[in-house]
Amino acid sequence: MLGTHRIYVDEWAEVYDLLRDCADQSFWQWPKTLDPEAIYIVGRVLLKENWQAITEWATAHPGHIVFSNPAEGSETILLQLRRLRITDYVKDQRIGLLTSGDLEAGWNYCRTDCYFSNIVEYEENKAAQLQLARDTKPLSRPYQYVMLNGRLRPHRKALIDELRQRRLLDHALWTNLNSTVEMGFTSALNVAPTEPIRLLPPEYEIERAQPNLATVADRGFVKHALFGNTWGDAVINYRVYRDSWFSLVTETIFDYAHTFRTEKIWKPIVMAHPFVVAANSGYLRDLRRAGFRTFGHIIDEHYDSIDRPDQRIQRVADCVQWLCTGDRAAEFWAESREICEHNQQLLAEYNRRERTALPESLRVYLDGLLSRSI
Repeated sequence: MLGTHRIYVDEWAEVYDLLRDCADQSFWQWPKTLDPEAIYIVGRVLLKENWQAITEWATAHPGHIVFSNPAEGSETILLQLRRLRITDYVKDQRIGLLTSGDLEAGWNYCRTDCYFSNIVEYEENKAAQLQLARDTKPLSRPYQYVMLNGRLRPHRKALIDELRQRRLLDHALWTNLNSTVEMGFTSALNVAPTEPIRLLPPEYEIERAQPNLATVADRGFVKHALFGNTWGDAVINYRVYRDSWFSLVTETIFDYAHTFRTEKIWKPIVMAHPFVVAANSGYLRDLRRAGFRTFGHIIDEHYDSIDRPDQRIQRVADCVQWLCTGDRAAEFWAESREICEHNQQLLAEYNRRERTALPESLRVYLDGLLSRSI
């Protein structure tokens, strides 16, 4: 139970482990007999496979279905709602929404972060932290920064082009796992449609990718083939952070002005690596509001307050260029130690707190959702 609510949870939903202890029942197929007093927490796969039955039940019993998809947030959850044809159901609150990231006013949803728990808890990443502590190279590193790109979104292509033009990619350990720009997102950026695939040198790739390096295609979206259809994005090879001074984080959302934090920011934080972030305006502000600290006293972080995407790309590149001049990147790493350690410790605490906070925040959300549906 959550308060007075009976909760039935889809075992395929990402939040199942977090809600298992308060679930009255769980299910892995859409039940043939439904409880009209219960709340059903339903994941993406089950909703897609049972769209007709679920939307009919939501229409007859508003507020008793909650779509759970915290792997998406901000603009990506809006795209997901459109693909699943439930935008109107969520807007008029026949179906509730459990997601990550922020949305503009007018949406009623329960927010939870889901990406950091795997980053913090994967055994490979715990081992990577220990290895980095034993094997830090304080004086000389072969790369100034690391930039890990999976899907080729417009802002990533624009940033790659800008860094290439300034010859700053020569200083980077970087990837691109998609040869064609994905245009489903809102974007005011005018970019070329393609970019060659670029993998990490073998010594920097994670263990599960090693057997696949020789057979990865040179076009298309190669991430699934590289990582063997597992979530390799969340796994860390400590050498990436040992051999570079800072991370250039290219987040998922850029034009849409509402924050969605993914594994891309949590990886440098868990590895105590300072960062510059290419994301939506206000991303660093929102990170600080969550208790984390950034580096505005060391580097120019005014890019975070720039609304125009093209100008924000330029200012991010300016920051990278400044850091890649002389010994500034090494000095940035050295001067950021106290902040990075604070963020690393806070992330572990944040993980513990958020994992226990979801049931209560969901209970409060359901109270409001059901009161509006009466």
